[in-house]
This record gives sequence, C-alpha cells and structure tokens, in this order.
Amino acid sequence: MPFRPERPRSIAAAWSRRLGRFAVLLALVAVILHRVGMLELPNTVAAVLLATVLATIVLGLSVIGFFMLWHIGAKGGHASFSGMVMALIILIPVGLAASRFVLLPPIHDIATDVKNPPEWLEKPEFEPSWIPRADGTRPEARQQQTEAYPQITGRRYEGAIDRVLLAVQTVARDRKWTQVANVGVEALADGLEPNTDDAEKREEARSSSGEADPARAPLPAPRPDVEDLALAPIPNFAVIQYRTRTLVLGIPQDVLIRLSEEEQTTFVDMRAATRDGDHDFGINAALIRGFLRDLDLQLLGIAGG
Repeated sequence: MPFRPERPRSIAAAWSRRLGRFAVLLALVAVILHRVGMLELPNTVAAVLLATVLATIVLGLSVIGFFMLWHIGAKGGHASFSGMVMALIILIPVGLAASRFVLLPPIHDIATDVKNPPEWLEKPEFEPSWIPRADGTRPEARQQQTEAYPQITGRRYEGAIDRVLLAVQTVARDRKWTQVANVGVEALADGLEPNTDDAEKREEARSSSGEADPARAPLPAPRPDVEDLALAPIPNFAVIQYRTRTLVLGIPQDVLIRLSEEEQTTFVDMRAATRDGDHDFGINAALIRGFLRDLDLQLLGIAGG
C-alpha cells in the first residue's frame, strides 16, 4: 500500500480569507451607509481606515500561506488567493487616495478668484470631528491652490448676463445640484422663461362652447404714462449657491457661482468646498473644471480668459 503523507493545513491562509471577508464587508457597509446619509463622513473614514489595517494584515497572512504552500505543501492556496484578492480590493483604492493626499495640497476650499473669492450666501454647516480642519481662506491655502491648480480660473463669455445665467442654471440642473440661495437671480430671470399665466387665464375665460364668456372678460384700464416713469436698472450681478454630493462616495460639496456683467461680456467665477476634513483630494478642482467645461459647451464655447 503506497504511503501518502498528509498535507498540513495553513492556519495563516484560513485566517486571511476570514479576515478578508470581514474587512471588505466593513468597508462596503460603511461606504453604503454614508452614501445613503446614515453615517457621517468622519465615522466612514474611521471605518475604512480600520478596514485598511485589517486588509494589510490579510495580505501578510496570504503571503505566509503561499510561502507555506511552496515550501512544505501546506493546504490553503485557494484561501490565500481569496484573502489576497479581498485585501487588494481595499488597498488599491485606499492607496490611490493616499497618493492624492500626498501629491495634492491640504486644502478644502477652491475658488477661481483667489484674491476676491465669492462670499457664501449661507455659510456651509461644519461639525467638528477627529479630522483636523483649518481655515480654507487663509493666504497660505490660496497660494497652495495657485501652485497646484493654475488652470482653475474664471470664464469670460461674449454675451449678456441673462443668457449666461440661463446656461448656468441649465448645467446645474443637468448635474442635479440643489439650489440653496441666490442674489439677483429673480430680477434677471424675468422674461427668460415664457409666462403661461395669461394663457391659462384666457383658457379659463372660454366657455364650454369654445367662445369667450363676456361676463368674465377683462375691463379696459387706462394706459399708464410711461414717459415720465424711470426705468428700473437691469442688474449686472448675480450669485447662486448650490449643494451637491459626489457620485460614488456621496461626499457633500458646496458650490458658489458669481456672474458679473462687464460691458458686452459676462464673467463667471466659482467656488467649491467640502465640509469635512482639511483635504479635498482634488475633487473641488475637478468639479469646477467639469462645470466650466459643460458651461462652455452650453454657450457654444464662446469663452475667453
């Protein structure tokens, strides 16, 4: 009867798969709960960091499992491979975020006009947490922004402010941003959209036979003397504040858009900020770049510096 030695089992490989499942489940549940608004961002970061530590341990255990398989033929190759894959599922995105944390400046407030940034109409809510946070408007932060994002500048468009405002609102609506507050928008918005009130009143005044009802006909009013009336000045300034969240992780962002008309052109400035932490990992700069790119396309690319 041939002798068949019994292969030992690798305890490290078995634990790498067990801890790997727990680490992936912990990170996934934390991200999902934050995305649906049930978990705050600082708590989500703490859970992901804990999952990262576990994933590092899992990767080490899987390497030990492969080593035991190679040298003494210990069972556990499949478990080691599973643990390694689950560890990399966590470590790869965390590593990419860590590289951006190191390469990009620690700022959380980006503006196209670093000297005179738009002021918040409603100051974003901020709750202190274990994540440090400094003043995003300090001169050092603005200098770091200029060095890291020299391409983040305002746009000048050849057109009236009301036309540019309509394009801004269209792009913001397409991105599903929520408007928080505005200044000067109502006065500019008059006349941009067709007013259906008069048409509805005319339809209500018609009888069931399709003819106008004389009893509901409007009475003539004296024509006002408009020659002596001073015309209201057309506003040349507007500010809109929005609130949005990133697509995947649901990180809250506040956005401010300032429009100012100068002769025959309209200048657009933007400001974007995150609410938690002292580092935005470049997402505010990416938001401004993407919005201005879509605005250029909405206005047929007639933009200047």
